Amino acid sequence: MFIQTSTTPNEDALQFIPGVPVLSKDNGATSDMRTIEFTSPREGLKSPLATRLFAIEGVRGVMFGSDFVTVRKDPDYPWQLMKPDIYAAIMDHFSSGRALIREDEAGAQKDSMDVGEGDSEIVTEIKELLESRVRPAIQEDGGDLDFVSFNEGTGVVSIRLRGACRGCASSTVTLKHGVEGMLSYYIPEVTGVEDVGDELEAQAEKEFSKLERELKAEGKSTA
Repeated sequence: MFIQTSTTPNEDALQFIPGVPVLSKDNGATSDMRTIEFTSPREGLKSPLATRLFAIEGVRGVMFGSDFVTVRKDPDYPWQLMKPDIYAAIMDHFSSGRALIREDEAGAQKDSMDVGEGDSEIVTEIKELLESRVRPAIQEDGGDLDFVSFNEGTGVVSIRLRGACRGCASSTVTLKHGVEGMLSYYIPEVTGVEDVGDELEAQAEKEFSKLERELKAEGKSTA
């Protein structure tokens, strides 16, 4: 297996292209998955390959696409020291024939761009534009985005940038001059776009920590 690498706008994120399907039905993905991202070792437990990659010192995020693996690193760790271990992890995984997503986790993954029965006409239009006009270009750079919400009162669309786009200095330009400009051009009701990824992650981490404390407290009370 020959693994190619491709740079991204984020110097701390690289695309690794193994030359075989990555996120596909054959290795545990569902038809609802376009990409899937893990931002912590705990999240990475859902995937054997992500678990292996997070074991490499300096890895801070992993995202799988149809034919690529995006790895984000800590700025203090050089790629030249990390690449051999990343190559080995990817090569060993796809040579083993193991599923990319653990069987008990695969069905839980849904795509935020899927149009739901409760979506308004504007939300449907926003999702369709993001899916057809924005997502392909972002995925080419090893990233992706999720639709989070649309505030009808303020006209602000909330999204979450993922993969190589996360923490990238050019993401603000992408949002303001790319996504925001395109959406407001086609949908006058849209007045702005904001990335709420960090906020959502902080909230999820807070809730997880709270649950962890509660479980520990229950364990002590029954001991």
